[in-house]
Amino acid sequence: MMRMEVYGLVKEEITLRQFILLMILFIIGTSILLSPASLAASADNDAWISALVAMGAGLVIIVLFWIISQQFPERNLVDISELVLGKWLGKAVSLLFSYFALISAASVLWTVGNFLVTQIIVRTPALVIHFLVMFAVVYGIQLGIETICRTAEIFFPYIVTLLSIIYLFSIPSVEIKQIQPLLDSSFKQISEGAAFDISVSVLPLIVLLMVFPKYVSEKKRMLPKILLGYVCAYFFIVAITFITTTVLGVRVTANQSYPTYVIAKSLNIEGLIQRAEVIIAVSWILTIFFKLSMYFYASVTVLAQTIGLTSYRSITIPMGLITIALSLIIYPSTIYANDWNETTWLWFSLTFGFVYPLLLSVIGRLRGKSISSNNS
Repeated sequence: MMRMEVYGLVKEEITLRQFILLMILFIIGTSILLSPASLAASADNDAWISALVAMGAGLVIIVLFWIISQQFPERNLVDISELVLGKWLGKAVSLLFSYFALISAASVLWTVGNFLVTQIIVRTPALVIHFLVMFAVVYGIQLGIETICRTAEIFFPYIVTLLSIIYLFSIPSVEIKQIQPLLDSSFKQISEGAAFDISVSVLPLIVLLMVFPKYVSEKKRMLPKILLGYVCAYFFIVAITFITTTVLGVRVTANQSYPTYVIAKSLNIEGLIQRAEVIIAVSWILTIFFKLSMYFYASVTVLAQTIGLTSYRSITIPMGLITIALSLIIYPSTIYANDWNETTWLWFSLTFGFVYPLLLSVIGRLRGKSISSNNS
């Protein structure tokens, strides 16, 4: 693939297929671990219905991102902000967006460390885990977004296979009576669960606008393919929510930090696979790796372009160290993390994942003439 210099930064190119696979892994990311418990706590027996509502509402957000990509087909989010809002206001907003991506990266890194420390390697210091994971992320970002996307392309079949093991081997333990009566929850309960799930799975996709569509080489029939990829990704979330609530029960699912891992530990495949839950956990860690990588990529590229650096690679190491430091202090405890995710995070992600791009699209259309002249 050809590389070109744009704004002093190396412009890389990825295929639409690679981007869609990256989007799928990003959506699954932490959601496959966190969503079942939160949905069960909010919507009770109708947790899986709440996930379906979230999937439908998320389609609107995906279409909004696509509309922006069509308005500004050769620009990333920083370019769009400066073009629509003006140079200085655009730079200020871009710096805030870089902060959003950095905080999000730190929270995801904390999730990885907390999961491993509490479930698998309980005596390992969290700092060691955070450092090892962040080392891999920084190294990947140093190599470039092309490398990240090609890595996603390689690991995607293995991740899907490992996740499918949970679904297939859990089917014999499914008890529909665990989620009866259906539609017993109020509209408010279902909506609250859906809102949280969207804030974790869909709204953060705004960071991918640093890649899409500027670096995507294929421009034909993008929307149908992206929507298909989105639906496929959300199927995993709906399915795991249905399985955890029908196998463990709603109350057990809601009271577990990582109910998906509990399901994996209960898989009845003795003699075929030993410690199946650890093998399957590898797939979760890989999906989280790609989500963390995109958060971190957005934070460093937005910052580098905003302050006029010739390459974002020069700040990846210091930004990586900052991310590690933030991950150690961002959540004092699991209880605080759950409360913050279900309250503050919802509005935090809504601001940058919906309000921000909506304003860019609306203001861009209102200033259509000046923007057209700037493009020409």
